[in-house]
Amino acid sequence: MNGGFTGIDPDGPAFLASLGGLVAGSGAAVDAVLPGRPAEARQMCAALLRLLRTDRIAELRLLRTTASPAGGTVQDLAPDPDCAARIRVTDTPIPEVIIVNGRAALVRCGVAAGRRASLVHAPDVVRTLQALFSGVWRTAAPLGGPLRDPTFGLSEGAHRVLRQMCTGDTDAAAARELSISVRTYRRHAAEILRVLGVTSRFQAGVRAMELGLLKSGGPVR
Repeated sequence: MNGGFTGIDPDGPAFLASLGGLVAGSGAAVDAVLPGRPAEARQMCAALLRLLRTDRIAELRLLRTTASPAGGTVQDLAPDPDCAARIRVTDTPIPEVIIVNGRAALVRCGVAAGRRASLVHAPDVVRTLQALFSGVWRTAAPLGGPLRDPTFGLSEGAHRVLRQMCTGDTDAAAARELSISVRTYRRHAAEILRVLGVTSRFQAGVRAMELGLLKSGGPVR
């Protein structure tokens, strides 16, 4: 292990074997982003559902992205109606990750021979991954439902503050630039953290970029 990261085999069966080691007990809470490749998504989904049915996983949230170049459908991933797993679909790109109890994560990235995977125990990194997952989950649609608006309904004032937050200016300088009071600026900043489901302004910036909220002429409500 190096600084809370351990390299692991990215191969499907080996990757899922690492998951089995993380949920060796019972009652784990697991959040997982399914792979973009349909065959791998089905394999991971089946493995997670087996762990759920044997009570090694108590709570399971599965997130499927439609932004994958591999395409494919998500309907065949739906579990039995009596299964406690929840599946949502998003068009927001998000790394392939499995988070266990908010304390450890398996991350896999890359394609073909360049694929890499890591077991992550670094608390700050796991918290950031959890915040990213939770933020995307909030705007994702239930399987079979329409995709939700990723703007979270942020007001025009909040969008202006969000963009200004990412400049690195002090609160006082940013408020002057927007012609608002520091108190109003900080109120909008607190709203942004709450709505995006993050705990720091840095995380808010990362989350906003993931959602495309910082693009010129981006969505404003």
